[in-house]
Amino acid sequence: MARLRDFLERFRPAGTPGAAAPAGVPADYAVDEAAELKAVFSALDEVRDRCEGERARARQAARQTLERARTQAAAIVSDARREAEAERAAALAAGRRESGERCEAMIRDAAHAAEEVRRRAAARLPDAVARVVAEVRSLAGGPS
Repeated sequence: MARLRDFLERFRPAGTPGAAAPAGVPADYAVDEAAELKAVFSALDEVRDRCEGERARARQAARQTLERARTQAAAIVSDARREAEAERAAALAAGRRESGERCEAMIRDAAHAAEEVRRRAAARLPDAVARVVAEVRSLAGGPS
């Protein structure tokens, strides 16, 4: 590390024109700066290592979070598929039940209509039979 005296020597005038002055050698700034900065950068090595460790831990945490999210998404999709299948089955059963109820109602209505036709036919049958018998007798020439 550079000493204070060495640092201050940079500012010592050397070889200025004019009156005689003690001889001086210009300072080698590149060497002095590198020596000064070496201490600063070596102090930052520990910080750089800690930062790299933090980045590595963050990358690992991100991978774990991503894996948990993928697992959770797969579970959600699986649950949704099961629920969709159950809903489809329930809708199909409801549709069949409703269709069956409509069919039963149509059959009941048809049975009522058929019964009404039978009832009217039974009510009209004696008169129709009497007219046919009378017509046949009149054609046969017999008494009506």
